[in-house]
Amino acid sequence: MAADNSFPYTPTPGKLEEFLEKLQGMGVPTRIDQQYLGAVGFASSNSRPFIPLMKKVGLLDGSGKPTELYTKGLRGGESGRALLAAGIRAGYDNVFQTYSDAYSRPDAELAAFFKSHSDLDDKKVGLAVKTFKTVCKFGNFNSVAGAAGNEDEGDEDDTNEQAEVTKSRRQRQQGSNGSGSVVINVNIALSVDATSDAAVYDAFFAAMAKHLKGLTDGGA
Repeated sequence: MAADNSFPYTPTPGKLEEFLEKLQGMGVPTRIDQQYLGAVGFASSNSRPFIPLMKKVGLLDGSGKPTELYTKGLRGGESGRALLAAGIRAGYDNVFQTYSDAYSRPDAELAAFFKSHSDLDDKKVGLAVKTFKTVCKFGNFNSVAGAAGNEDEGDEDDTNEQAEVTKSRRQRQQGSNGSGSVVINVNIALSVDATSDAAVYDAFFAAMAKHLKGLTDGGA
């Protein structure tokens, strides 16, 4: 099935929010259609776009029957809001591919995207953005399983990296026999004025050898 890249809109986003809130406290209908809308107080033609919008985000199947996302998401309390956020992400996949935080993006940015990906005029684009923002109110995007999983994976990577650093430090601190003895490395930086007299360098290195021999003998 081809992706639904349309942007449903209603002239009354406030009524959409009222309708979705009402559904949360009602029994699950066998089907949501125009007749059902009228029966629950939303007979206006402005309410008709509610149905394609609900299908887009996965609350209704193609025939208008409530889905599992409807029962466990829209009516699932706080945990359900995370599920509904996932449904909104899937329904507006092209938007979230561009803006992963589309639910909190400025209206002007979303309007520019909607306009460039549809044939809607400026007025309808504005309504489409408001409709999108309205349905997003019912999702908890900070709790979407996919996002949480990515964060956990990042934390795990950090932990593994820290463990490797700790292991490396311990290995450097242990002796070659693995006894746990501490090895202290001392770096000594010495300088000699440039000269063409080889005897000066010979004397310099001879002195170094004398003093370093004492250090190594003492550590034996």
